[in-house]
Amino acid sequence: MSSRTCTTPRADGPEDVLSWIEAGDQDAPALVLLHGIGSDALLWQKQIDAFAPHRHVLAWNAPGYAGSTPLPDNAQPGNPDVWATRLVEGLDALGISRCVLVGHSLGALTATRFAITHPERVSTLVLSSPARGYGQKAGETLLPAMQARIDDINHLGPAGMAARRAPRTLASGASPAMLADAVAAMGRVSVAGYRDAVHLLACGNLTADLAHWNGPLHLIGAKEDVIIPLQKVCELSAVFPQTKLHVIEGAGHASYLQAPEQFRAALTNAIST
Repeated sequence: MSSRTCTTPRADGPEDVLSWIEAGDQDAPALVLLHGIGSDALLWQKQIDAFAPHRHVLAWNAPGYAGSTPLPDNAQPGNPDVWATRLVEGLDALGISRCVLVGHSLGALTATRFAITHPERVSTLVLSSPARGYGQKAGETLLPAMQARIDDINHLGPAGMAARRAPRTLASGASPAMLADAVAAMGRVSVAGYRDAVHLLACGNLTADLAHWNGPLHLIGAKEDVIIPLQKVCELSAVFPQTKLHVIEGAGHASYLQAPEQFRAALTNAIST
């Protein structure tokens, strides 16, 4: 496994940095992993290790996360196109023309917008416990639940927010090591990156975007997920009958961490069909 950083020049200022974890043979088919709002590329480690022998695996740190530059002040963070454009720029810089694209939770909004605007670059779209977004308009007052997220990180800091929120990403029975990993990942978020991600969550509309995707679609839901309940994933699957649904037993929201073998099996099935 190696860490790779690409830079994208701005016409009006310094370069943007987008950092990635990269593993596997660069000549193998690409598998691109997008994390959720309270995580980063490092939490994908078990899946990176599992797929690296057969795939060119790239896990991004979204703008404002880990080593990635936050979105510029004049960006519209609620617009999924802004995030999809950063993904395009990053994949271009890394020489990735086509991939299996996996978006977990909030990452599903970016993954889907990228897929519908660049369908030739996505062989299969996989959404894990996907956040649907709230469909707010840019500039609207944030819904109370969205504002509460920003208030949490402003008042508690990343570590304090992680101590409060991260345990909910795992089902009961999670090992202390898994819990520590989840808390550490959420504790690494930056205030700027998290704030912008909250706006994406507020304004995104996954259901509307998916209506424009005609390629292979796989949904992964976790039976004990209290953040994106399995019922919500099943409802989304029913709206798009071409979807193949995979259910992870005994895991919460971060199913790729808590049930890595089941998640790997679901993703392997998605890749091979």
